[in-house]
Amino acid sequence: MSKERSSRILHGFISACLVAAVAAFIILAIPDHLGRAGIGAGSATKKNFPSAKNLSSIVDLEKEKQAAEVKIENPSGQLAYFKPEQVPIPPGQDAQAQDLTLTDPNQSPDVAGGSGAAVDDSSFGNAVPIEPEPTETFQGVPDNFVPVAEDTPRGSSITLVTYPRSSLAIHEPPAHVLRRSKKEYSWIFTPPELEKDVAFWKAIYSRYDKNQVVLHHPIYLDIIYDVVDLGYIEGDMRLSELEKQHKKEKLIEEKRERIVSILEMLAQNQRLSSSLNDEEWRIKKLFDNVGDPKKFQRAAEEFGVRAQIGQRDKFIAGLKYSGRYLGEIERIYEESGMPRELSRLIFVESMFNLKAKSSVGASGIWQFMPQTGKLYLRMNKIVDERNDPIAATHASIKLLRHNYNELGTWPLAINAYNAGRGRLKQAVQTLGTKDIAKIVKNFKHRAYGFASRNFFPEYLAALEVAENPEKYFGPISYDDPLRFEMVRTAYHISLPSVAGVSGIPLEELLELNPGFSSKVISGDQLIPIAYPIKVPEGKGSIFIAAAARAPKSQRGSIRHVVAPNETVNSIAWMYGIDPTRIRQANANIRRNPSKGEIIVIPFD
Repeated sequence: MSKERSSRILHGFISACLVAAVAAFIILAIPDHLGRAGIGAGSATKKNFPSAKNLSSIVDLEKEKQAAEVKIENPSGQLAYFKPEQVPIPPGQDAQAQDLTLTDPNQSPDVAGGSGAAVDDSSFGNAVPIEPEPTETFQGVPDNFVPVAEDTPRGSSITLVTYPRSSLAIHEPPAHVLRRSKKEYSWIFTPPELEKDVAFWKAIYSRYDKNQVVLHHPIYLDIIYDVVDLGYIEGDMRLSELEKQHKKEKLIEEKRERIVSILEMLAQNQRLSSSLNDEEWRIKKLFDNVGDPKKFQRAAEEFGVRAQIGQRDKFIAGLKYSGRYLGEIERIYEESGMPRELSRLIFVESMFNLKAKSSVGASGIWQFMPQTGKLYLRMNKIVDERNDPIAATHASIKLLRHNYNELGTWPLAINAYNAGRGRLKQAVQTLGTKDIAKIVKNFKHRAYGFASRNFFPEYLAALEVAENPEKYFGPISYDDPLRFEMVRTAYHISLPSVAGVSGIPLEELLELNPGFSSKVISGDQLIPIAYPIKVPEGKGSIFIAAAARAPKSQRGSIRHVVAPNETVNSIAWMYGIDPTRIRQANANIRRNPSKGEIIVIPFD
């Protein structure tokens, strides 16, 4: 009995141990396993991840860079680093072209001046995404998402770009003084016949500010009737902006009417000089060197009194802001074999105001009109490169070189930038001369008005003031040259969506990418795969990781709805791909597809 009892006790003990082991496994191991799988609930098993709403706060950029970058010092002194994954060679380019892109980050096939047909119209169709594979679209950002180097998809790239300092910022003497003969640069010296005109514009740029309006003769620019000070109106805090504007306009009109009445009186010669008051006498003396016997009558009835607002404050602001871009613009000009002095046209056109738009449709710092811009730049629903300072610089070189090749002198080429080559050719043919001073003074045409006639004198004045800022303004504190990372993502992206996920303010992205269209800014238009996007320095990895996770990011081909006047070439240029690929993806497509036709844009 005792043996049987011992056996039963032993079997019971073993059974109890097995039951206890199974229970322990159920209690401890299975919930932990379920928690790792994201199934279990409860604070004991749930992983605690940081939020991914602002990626910049949770990415160790220095650690990522050390693991992923390869540094290259290129000939222009810029430092570039690249992800190990090579950017796929774009269609139509060979390996050598790819190498050039990597070693010089500022030379991009997407920048104006590269290959591609001229865009036929500034209005493009909507891009409608093809339904993507379930694994290639992201409906939301998981709370436990932490971007690391491994999140960077193949086909993405990051390039650090640093623009050089400008010759103005480092106080380098003008090119003709530094290393070129005065004979070679004789065209930048003011002709005697234009000295008074250039002096007028130098005063506008350097002496008078936005609260001063110069009332002057539109032909004889040295005849300045009055300078109206509007500062007291601008400083009146009791007035609204609209009230200030009305009060300024009323004051200027009153001054104009007073001057015209004096000119009319002088034209009629009804009073002796001895009876003139001080103002009347002063205006009469302004015309002493004008030989026209009808000078007062014509000044009152034909020419009128023109009002010019001072530009001193804008010129100073333009000089300061030029520090960001001008060094790169000068480099592009000189590498193209063009005089860097031509870059000073920007001060005449826009004072480096990136948002400059004229009443007739010119846009950007180079003020390209839509019709001219389409010949050299992409203007579509993704981008208006007229507003991209570097792309527009490449276009300005093409336009000015074309002007020079056809007209033969830089003064004529510069004047044609405003008036057009055809008008300057007409002037040369009409007057039988290429002398810019004779053309400015003697060519008469209703389309060659005040702005065209004064464009070259304005340029000479701006060149003089820009090259000698301390003489006219004192010390100038130039902005630092731009430093940014150029990224190309492996996704079609919504810019606001990626900005929100990355934590990079949309305003910062738009400041670096002023060419993006309103549809891109609103998120209605996706930016295509591998499109170059500038992001703040140190944020490239964050941006690319966010692009892979943003809700609207997509991969693969997309469908494009053809807009009026679009061609296969213009659509290809818009998306940065070879037109042949579009033809291969769309059987029987015509060179000029019909409006509303849907075509596939291949990105695989």
